[in-house]
Amino acid sequence: MKQNDEMRRESYRDREMRSRRRRERELRKTKMILINAAIALVVILIVFVVAIIKLNGKNNSGIKNYSDKNVSQKSSEKNKGKKDTAKKNKPTAAPTATVKEDNSMGGGSKKWIRKNLDKNKPMIALTFDDGPYTPVTSKILRVLKKYDSRATFFVVGNRVNAYSKVLKASYNMGNQIASHTFDHGDLSKMTKKQLSAEMTKTNNALQSVIGCHATLLRPPYGNISDVMRKNIKIPMMYWSIDTDDWKWRNAAKVLAECKNVKDGDIILMHDLYPSTAEAVKKLVPRLKKKGYELVTVDEMFYYKGIKAEAGKVYASGRQ
Repeated sequence: MKQNDEMRRESYRDREMRSRRRRERELRKTKMILINAAIALVVILIVFVVAIIKLNGKNNSGIKNYSDKNVSQKSSEKNKGKKDTAKKNKPTAAPTATVKEDNSMGGGSKKWIRKNLDKNKPMIALTFDDGPYTPVTSKILRVLKKYDSRATFFVVGNRVNAYSKVLKASYNMGNQIASHTFDHGDLSKMTKKQLSAEMTKTNNALQSVIGCHATLLRPPYGNISDVMRKNIKIPMMYWSIDTDDWKWRNAAKVLAECKNVKDGDIILMHDLYPSTAEAVKKLVPRLKKKGYELVTVDEMFYYKGIKAEAGKVYASGRQ
């Protein structure tokens, strides 16, 4: 009997030990599953946050992507004829501001035309489209301030309120604030009434933040119609150097596009891309070292004696 009892107890102990080991194995397996699930969840969250940040940086204003090949080609085709257009419309007049300085403009042109510059110095106008966008615009402003330079920002109206702080800072520094429409739509396809609404909405947005209206318009995609020429009440501005910064997203290539600048050039960039801010960081001191004054478009026209007319298109500060 004793022998049977001892065998029975040993059998119980063996089963208990096997059961304990099985439970321990299952517990370790469950822990590993939970740890792997937690790691996977963290990875998914990180990917999701990065995607949201990128999406916000590129598309938070509903601006059409410049990387669209058809738009790029269409803009390039338009640019081929812009110089001829500018030549045909060469005005001659004594130096004056682009628009009259009156109360309806809120004194904006007084803010961004310095009267103490040397008119004999060569001048370059840096221009930036599609902003404002604080992470990039603020970096550009720091460079401009450091080198006592100015630029012209063609802003999109529907971004003005979201980035009002950096826009106001830009204006207070003496940079020119101009219009790139409210929704970045193709103005050449709009009626007179639609054009008026687009301009009014943009000016209302600017008035609420900086207290004045735009004195220049840069049409999205460079597209211009006869309806625009007849009904736009301010000058329209093209460019003489297109850096293609939206396409390259590379500071070195942007700088390469600006290698052969000359007096009166208007350079096109976009204050949406960090690579553009990096290019500006090197471009501004490089141009200053060569003796260029970096001015607003209105300043350039003032000192070059160009009286820009409403509804007409200009591509540089050269008559």
